[in-house]
Amino acid sequence: NMQDDKKMLSAALGLIRKGIPVFPIQRKGKKPLTKNGFKDATTDEEVVQAWWKKWPQANIGIPTGEISGFFVFD
Repeated sequence: NMQDDKKMLSAALGLIRKGIPVFPIQRKGKKPLTKNGFKDATTDEEVVQAWWKKWPQANIGIPTGEISGFFVFD
């Protein structure tokens, strides 16, 4: 749905504007859509816009660790 796609882009832009790097992942699952996965995460708005133009249904990935300040315990 196009409205949901715009919400994902809007959410991604909101995160990067707060300094949180993002990267696109598959809609269902956690597989990165970029070649280098979480290593491609960025706060560059032009890059994020281009990714969601290419993959409008992508979910948002956030790398964990020092780069984002998010830590995960599994």
